Amino acid sequence: MASLLIRDPAQIVSPPPGVLRGPGLATPVIRTGESILVEDGVIAAIAPLADLAAAADRTGAEIIDASGRAVIPGLIDCHSHLVFAGSRIDDFARRCAGAGYEEIAAAGGGIGLTVAATRRAGRVELKAIARSHLHRALRLGTTTLEVKSGYGLDLATEMKILEVIAELNDEQPVDLVPTFLGAHAVPAGVAQADYLRQVKAMLPEIAGLARFCDIFCEAGYFTAADALDLLESARAHGLLPRLHADQFHRIGCIEVAIALGAASVDHLEVLSAAEIARLAATDIACVMLPGVSLFLDIPFAPGRAIIDGGCIPAVASDFNPGSNPCLSLQLAMALGCLRSGLQVGEALAAATANAAHALRLDRRGCIAPGWQADLLLLDCADYREMLYWYGTNQARTVIKNGRIV
Repeated sequence: MASLLIRDPAQIVSPPPGVLRGPGLATPVIRTGESILVEDGVIAAIAPLADLAAAADRTGAEIIDASGRAVIPGLIDCHSHLVFAGSRIDDFARRCAGAGYEEIAAAGGGIGLTVAATRRAGRVELKAIARSHLHRALRLGTTTLEVKSGYGLDLATEMKILEVIAELNDEQPVDLVPTFLGAHAVPAGVAQADYLRQVKAMLPEIAGLARFCDIFCEAGYFTAADALDLLESARAHGLLPRLHADQFHRIGCIEVAIALGAASVDHLEVLSAAEIARLAATDIACVMLPGVSLFLDIPFAPGRAIIDGGCIPAVASDFNPGSNPCLSLQLAMALGCLRSGLQVGEALAAATANAAHALRLDRRGCIAPGWQADLLLLDCADYREMLYWYGTNQARTVIKNGRIV
């Protein structure tokens, strides 16, 4: 039996078990004077050190001295576009010089640049790039990461991306949750309706490689009717629906998500009070992506209204080459507090327990007996410092499935 004893942390901080909404979000469970015993990748007990010593000795537990450090659940990033090739640094420089989206696209930039590079990249190259990103994410405390396809826009490349995700799942410690996002954009020279038919035709081949199907439901991309059509087909192939929704315009995507019983709606920068009220009556996770708002200089999602309205808030990075090339979920949480009105305890729940709910994962995102031992030892005694010292990495030790990684 593999065993680990985390002894004498300054704090053990966790959201309470379960899906969190409303007032309980702001108040994590904070334990002091206790230690954590892990056995076979699962939290076996949380108790004073004297109560755990005999069990630790019996199992030959590896001991971590956590004195002066807070322990929190491993972070769960429930929205990313990790697998891609190429760079959009020229786009960034042009935008900083005042160029607009259409001008950048006309100069050969935009999502088409990433699609072309990803199509050209071989599987080995694509995996090496993604593995490098994953190593950084792990050092920043991310222990579970949702990963979308969407930079292929054809069957061969979409499958290549999803196959790379599957291979990486077997080769490194971060748990990867695959999402099919063939409906990310419309390829150049293809009519929208024709491409949507192509995406639907991909579903039988894709179904065994992904858990979710997503769509960029936005003016100029895919309509609410497109989302309903595609995601109903995806669900028939065993894929759970998710939607990019309400980033720039409200075009009926929230109503589609509710009708479908979607796992999440993501972005929500222009979410309305009426939509918040409707989402509050569901178990759909409302995923906020504050790094995108910072990078693109657009409004931040109305986090305070989402929470006060009774919805299930989550926070994710949306790591991608075009609108947020930042893997730090710690920074996303801090931005959620600074710009979307979240309290510190709410941000913790949004990036752990509720992010697990967005991915429909059980026994993850909480420090409690019987739960998966994905844990972070922070470089601080008070967990709130992780967000106060924003822009610095406070993850000192990362534990995944009970093992120091």
